[in-house]
Amino acid sequence: MPEAKVFGDKALRSSIPAAQDWMENIEVNPSKCGVTFAAPIAEQLENATMGAIEYPGGYLTVALFKDEEVLKEQWQAKSEESSGCSRYTVKSGDESRAYHLAKQPVDTQAALNESYVVTSSDGSTTEQQLIVRSANSNVLIGLQEKRKSGTAAEQVSSATVAVQTLLGQLNQ
Repeated sequence: MPEAKVFGDKALRSSIPAAQDWMENIEVNPSKCGVTFAAPIAEQLENATMGAIEYPGGYLTVALFKDEEVLKEQWQAKSEESSGCSRYTVKSGDESRAYHLAKQPVDTQAALNESYVVTSSDGSTTEQQLIVRSANSNVLIGLQEKRKSGTAAEQVSSATVAVQTLLGQLNQ
């Protein structure tokens, strides 16, 4: 895709302070949900090298962890934290958005997989995104796209093929 932008580890890390500042100045209800984490972003990423591709309508991220056990521990902690978070709200200043996560079936050859359609609304506009995350060994791949026309299952299937292909190439 000629419009795609590639961000290496250094570029991503340079944006961490602004992202961390934003996260510290929002309210999430319930507080365990959404974009809040127990550890600051920099601490979460201290054990991984990251890369990302921004393309029209989405993002693809890849994290290579030095230790696959750290990846598994972070995955498990996020799964436990998110288990009761199918609905939550995020407030920043005077603006508020409600979120609904609808878990989607996903199947790759990776050891760990999850997929959600995330619907968000501020009361006047509604947006939907598809999120697919897969991890195998020390590799974590995330795909986040705007929902397209057609069924969620079709989009999950397409995203799964992309994730599976990339995992296959990285594990060679």
